[in-house]
Amino acid sequence: MISFVFYPRVFEYGCDKRFSLWQTTVLALVAGCSFVYPVCAEDSDTLEVHEVVVAATKIPMAPSRLSAATTVLTQHDIGRTPFRSGTQIDDLLRYVPTVQPSLLSSRYNHPTAQFVSIRGLGTRRALVLLDGVPLNDGFGGWINWGLIPDRVERVEIIPGGGSNLYGTWAMGGIINIITQSGRPKSGASSEVSGGSLGTTIQSVRAQYGNDRTGFTLSYRHFDTAGFLTVPSYQRGQADVPVGSEHHQFMGKLIYELTPTTTATVSGTYYTEDRSFGTPFSQGTRTIGTVSLGVKGNRGAWGIFETKAFAQWQTFRNQSGAVQPSPFVRLFDQLDRLQIIPSNDVGGMAQWTVPVLSFSRIVAGADARAILAQSEDRFVPSQLSLVTSGKQLGLGTFGEWIIEPFNTLVFTAAVRWDWWRNFDGTKTTPSGLVTHMQDNTASLINPKVSLLYKVNERVRIGASVYQAFRAPTLNELYRDFGSSGFTFLSNDRLEPERLTGGDVKVEVDVLPRGLLGFRATGHYDVIKDQILFVTQGPTSAMRQNIAEGRSVGTDIELHSRVDDLLSLTVGYSFVDSVITRFPGNPSREGLRIPNVSSHQVTAALTIGRPDVAQLTLQTRYLSRQFADDTNRQPIADFVVLDASLRKRITSWGELFIDGENLTDRRYIATQTGGLKILGQPLLILGGLRIDL
Repeated sequence: MISFVFYPRVFEYGCDKRFSLWQTTVLALVAGCSFVYPVCAEDSDTLEVHEVVVAATKIPMAPSRLSAATTVLTQHDIGRTPFRSGTQIDDLLRYVPTVQPSLLSSRYNHPTAQFVSIRGLGTRRALVLLDGVPLNDGFGGWINWGLIPDRVERVEIIPGGGSNLYGTWAMGGIINIITQSGRPKSGASSEVSGGSLGTTIQSVRAQYGNDRTGFTLSYRHFDTAGFLTVPSYQRGQADVPVGSEHHQFMGKLIYELTPTTTATVSGTYYTEDRSFGTPFSQGTRTIGTVSLGVKGNRGAWGIFETKAFAQWQTFRNQSGAVQPSPFVRLFDQLDRLQIIPSNDVGGMAQWTVPVLSFSRIVAGADARAILAQSEDRFVPSQLSLVTSGKQLGLGTFGEWIIEPFNTLVFTAAVRWDWWRNFDGTKTTPSGLVTHMQDNTASLINPKVSLLYKVNERVRIGASVYQAFRAPTLNELYRDFGSSGFTFLSNDRLEPERLTGGDVKVEVDVLPRGLLGFRATGHYDVIKDQILFVTQGPTSAMRQNIAEGRSVGTDIELHSRVDDLLSLTVGYSFVDSVITRFPGNPSREGLRIPNVSSHQVTAALTIGRPDVAQLTLQTRYLSRQFADDTNRQPIADFVVLDASLRKRITSWGELFIDGENLTDRRYIATQTGGLKILGQPLLILGGLRIDL
């Protein structure tokens, strides 16, 4: 069950050893926690339940002290859903109001089409972090969901402008995925599952921990034969199922350098093979990542944290041209080979210092550099088109958190960013070298927030902010084609600028978590928003429109009737449109692509794992459009998902998961005139072992 409303309390319970794991979890849910961890010493007679959110202010704070409408999914929340695998975090996020990942799951979707939209701002405008390292691909801005391991401790979702702390990648909000917040206990776990659509998952995890050291090593193998994505009325002999297979290895070492300083080293190696729907349309990726972080507490002098990361990637994309036309699909021919090597390095440092007894200052800086090349080798001529470029971003920020009273939290933050893309070149098959335009920008992004606690049950928060997003190297330099449709880059793109604000009201309608309510509203305007603008029947080009606007509201309810029954309901409305486009006024008033105006989610959990626990989830997305002309309608569907689990021993659990139980057929996306279906019915069953 996903909980969307949070209750800001610390409860004390007797630390009687009769409390089992599920009882402790229930106590946490009674507290209404977004993230909880118990502290229970042998010589203590109390159990304290804490709440922590890190991403909103870059330091741990209770959700009840934040102005943002923060949502946190705990390990218990995730385990109750059908989306417990790390490959399905994007599917999990579909049940968070105002969050809209791409409609086709990352298990089947093209890597470059894996995105997430928050508050109707459109794709590639939210920062996704994995243990503090960006999952947003440095070259293209898409999300590398496959890098997430299976065991996730919590997921934090903070909507609204985040450039005041994180820069270009966080213009529309932050999704922070934390796999482990401290040194692990020694143990091992494994999960094996299989089911329809030729889908199998095997994962194993081993961990060791003592007073100074923690080590974790995990491996996952995922394989699916997939399904035919082209509707039957457009399908031909050239179409084959869209499927994928990947291997993921992850290691993490935590070492206590001193009693107050800890170092963390982690790395991931990931490979995948994908089919894109025709025999010659295939892709492979190899990604390696490494990160090093040090965190220390200097007492009255504050807390410091540093982190450096690097990622190297090679993406090989092979496309086939369907013959005799995209709509007479008899066979396909190899059309082009595209090879994209990219390197991505970055780092950050920050210092948190207490000021007087009621405030803290957070100051820091970060940098990120991306180097990439795209080589298109055309078949059968074997001629090549090569584009390349570099991008560099630097930023420094300061934040002052003031809590003069228990009822008031005031936060002011500002960040300066310097961004540049340069050394862009295009080498044509004839050998002609064209140097692209360099772009440089320097921007200031402020944010001011206020949280007021009216009484023990009512809290009001508000924020105003500015944010920005720089175009990626992919948007500036890489052209690509699909289904006879060509998408063109634009090396003259300017950064986007967002000005906006939001307000929230949280109410504990009934005590002890029996009923909670939250309502939020937001208004955001994006100057120079980057969209694909249709050029004709077979092409579109990225362009800056003068202005886009997104205004909306979210309403969320949470009810926990008793230990065996809980319910959540969420609704999101967003009106996201093009408001000004002097170069093409016919687009004004049209909807921003890939954004649904209405989103409804609901989840019901009955029972407990030691007997049997059933979770039912349903969601509705209203119609959206795949293009800027609003002539390609997609979505408009209701989907029902479910998960049933039963603990058979203290260390083993059986489960069966169902996705799209009604086998609802809907259009997930469209390229040109070719439509792509969403995932049909999927049933998976398996065994999970925790030792």
